[in-house]
Amino acid sequence: MEENSARWLAVREACRRILTEEGLILNIPQVHMASWHRLILNMADSMPQRLEFPEIRAGPFSVVKNGQELFDFQTDVPSDENVLWLPFKLQELMADFIQMCSELLLAGYPGCSGCGYRDDEEKWNELAHRHRIENFR
Repeated sequence: MEENSARWLAVREACRRILTEEGLILNIPQVHMASWHRLILNMADSMPQRLEFPEIRAGPFSVVKNGQELFDFQTDVPSDENVLWLPFKLQELMADFIQMCSELLLAGYPGCSGCGYRDDEEKWNELAHRHRIENFR
């Protein structure tokens, strides 16, 4: 995956959310459970001040908060602008998420300025992201 590509930026944003959001439920296919459990342990080691970590359940891959999916993996643009659109191969995304979450944790995220690889720590612009994706399809 090319650094700073639309995919790379979207996966980085997804990982920032996984690392910082509270009340997450991660539904993970059974075959990938061990990798995700290791990630949660790495989060605990890297963020000792954090008291709550994502809950992992077996199932088709999804990231849920308060009953709402945070990411949409479908090829059609989602209607909800609060959902991060990731129209990429799910198997590849799961591996990318583990790798990028680990990279962010090693860089000191979320406790450092700029280590999330977001220029000037600007807020994520989902509409701009969707426009980038649609232009490169």
